[in-house]
Amino acid sequence: MNDLREKQDALIATAKRCFDLRLQTNAGGNLSVRLDHADAIVIKPSGVGFNECTRDNLQLVHLDGTIESSPYKPSKDLGFHLDLYRIRNDIRAVVHCHSPWATGYASAGLEIPCLTVQTIEKIGRMPLIPLSAQGGPQTEEDISPVFRDPRVVAAVLANHGTIGVGTSLMKAQYLAEIIEETAQIAYVRDTLLAAHGRTAADLPQYGTAAEAKAAS
Repeated sequence: MNDLREKQDALIATAKRCFDLRLQTNAGGNLSVRLDHADAIVIKPSGVGFNECTRDNLQLVHLDGTIESSPYKPSKDLGFHLDLYRIRNDIRAVVHCHSPWATGYASAGLEIPCLTVQTIEKIGRMPLIPLSAQGGPQTEEDISPVFRDPRVVAAVLANHGTIGVGTSLMKAQYLAEIIEETAQIAYVRDTLLAAHGRTAADLPQYGTAAEAKAAS
């Protein structure tokens, strides 16, 4: 029971942080966390905003897809959350939001470049995952193959939003924040390059000074 309550409270705090940072408004997006002592997750249900998450409205879902009794509808993205936990043991939390700058890049069909030393160190690459074959939102069939690579910790969904995964909710949340921050930086960089008649700028090869020194 303590495990469940701790995960519920962590999810509530992370959801409110995400809302306060305006990474997610209204009732869209979703986030989840895996329990330590059961093959189950806690996840925000459909129709509940990040700022309205409470112990009473969060859902408990087993990894086999069984949903504990709840008056709420399951998240539309429950399928890909469950599948991410099934395919990678290192994924203990998932934060999916519709942050505007990153989703703007995704809607333009552009992969957000890892153009800061922080994104090189923390993320490496943010793959852009196209819409489903039917033209709708991405499902586990589209998302899981990308995340089977253990190096992938973040991705951007075309015309949809972002995904950050981690060993804790806070680590996954940090990635969601870095993705959005990097999208803003990329837009400013590209605007300034265009204003000065330039088309490219140098990108970092290493995320830390230690890595750069080791490679020299």
